[in-house]
Amino acid sequence: MRRTLLLLAGLVLVASLGLGWWWWSHRDFTAEVASRLSEALGRPVTIGRMAIDPRGMIDLYEVTIADVAPFEGTQLLHAEHIDLEVSLSALLDREIVGVVSVQAVELHVTKRDGATNLAGLLPRRGASTGGVAQVHLDVALHDAKLRIEDADRGESLELEGVDVRALLDNRDDAPQAEVALEIDRVSLHGVTLDHVVATARASRDAVALQDLHASLGEHGTLEGDGELFLRGDRSWRFAIALADVDLAGDVRPLVSSLYPPLSASVDATAASGSLGAELTVSATGLHWPRVRESLIGSGVVRLHDVALPAQSLLVDLAALAGRSSDAVHLRRVAIEFTAAQGWITLARVTTDGEQVDVPLTGRVGFDGTLDLRADLMPLVAVFGGGAYRAVARHATSLPVRIEGTLDAPRLAPPRASEIGASLLGGAIRRALEQP
Repeated sequence: MRRTLLLLAGLVLVASLGLGWWWWSHRDFTAEVASRLSEALGRPVTIGRMAIDPRGMIDLYEVTIADVAPFEGTQLLHAEHIDLEVSLSALLDREIVGVVSVQAVELHVTKRDGATNLAGLLPRRGASTGGVAQVHLDVALHDAKLRIEDADRGESLELEGVDVRALLDNRDDAPQAEVALEIDRVSLHGVTLDHVVATARASRDAVALQDLHASLGEHGTLEGDGELFLRGDRSWRFAIALADVDLAGDVRPLVSSLYPPLSASVDATAASGSLGAELTVSATGLHWPRVRESLIGSGVVRLHDVALPAQSLLVDLAALAGRSSDAVHLRRVAIEFTAAQGWITLARVTTDGEQVDVPLTGRVGFDGTLDLRADLMPLVAVFGGGAYRAVARHATSLPVRIEGTLDAPRLAPPRASEIGASLLGGAIRRALEQP
C-alpha cells in the first residue's frame, strides 16, 4: 500500500511538472516581453513572433522599435531576428541583464527641429521612474543598415554592412550607451575608407566619436576623433591625422586642391608619393553641395617623395625659369592652410627637392577655381632664368599668376607693370646697399 501511494505521488509530481512546463511553454509571453522592453527603452516595441527554448532564453522575430513624439510614425529600429540571451523569468521581473545579438537590422537616426529620435532612449532607473526595468545589455548588431537623416536640411546618409557593439546600462543615475562601430567600407566625397572602427558615446547635444581608425589604400591610415552635433548650426567636426597615404589613390584630387602644382589635368597627372596630414574641419550638412558652403578648417599636409611627370603644373612653372621640361622629384612638401567661405587659403608652402622651392600664395576654390601667385625668383636663381634671365639680375621678384581651374590650370606671366615695379624695387635696394 505504501509503495502504491509513493508511486501515485511520483506520478502526480511528474504530471504537475509536465503540466507546468506545458502551460509555461504555451503561454503567450509576447505582449509581456514587448511591454518590458518598451518601458526599459522608453520606446514602443512590437514583436511579430517569439520562441522560448527550455532554458528560458528568447528568440524574437520581426521586432520594431518605434519613435515617439515629435517623431511619431517613424521607426528607430527594425530587425528580422533578435537573439535575447536573457532569462525570461528575470525579464518579467524587470531585470533585463544579458547579451543581445541582432541580425538583418535597419537603424534610422533622425534629426528634426534641433532634436533627434535618440533623445529619451533608455530612461534613467531611479526612485522617480518606479517600474522602469533594470537594463544591463551587451548588444551586437551584425551587418546593419544605418540611415542618418537630417530632416531640417532634407539630407540623408546611408551606410551598409555596419557592425555595432553597444553596452546599454541604466542602473546608475546617468544612463550609459557606449557603442563600438565597425564598417567594412565607406565612400565619402570620393575618398574610400576601409575597415573603419570607432567608439561612440551619445549625449543630449552630440554623438562623440573617439578612437577613430580607418585604412586608406594599401598602407595609408586615418586616426582621430570627432563629433556629430544633434543641436545647433554645425553638423559635424573632426580632428584627424593621416599617414602613409598613397598619392596615386583617390585622395589625389583633394591633395591637388591644397597643392595645385600636382595638377595638370588631375586625371592625367600620374603623380606618385605619399601623404601625411593633421586636419581639423567642421561643416553643416551631409552632402557636398551644402558642406562646400559651410566648411571651415585648418591644418598641415606633408607630401613625401613626390614624383611629378612632365605635364604637371610645377614643371611648366619651372620651365619659365629656364628648367627643362623633365619630370620633377620633390623630397618633401609642407602645406599649411585654412579653409572658409568656399576657399582654401595657402598660409605657407615649403618645398625641398632638386633645389626647387616655389613660394606659393593665394587660394583655391572648393569648385576648383585657382587664384594663386608664385614667385619665379628662387627658380631663376637655380635654373638661370630662361626668358627672364636679364630681368632677374635687377628685379626683386617675378610674380606669376596661376589661374583657371584644377582640371585646366594656366600660367599668366608677370605683367609689364609688375616687372617695372620689381625693377624699381631692385634699383632702390641697390642704392640703399651702396656705401
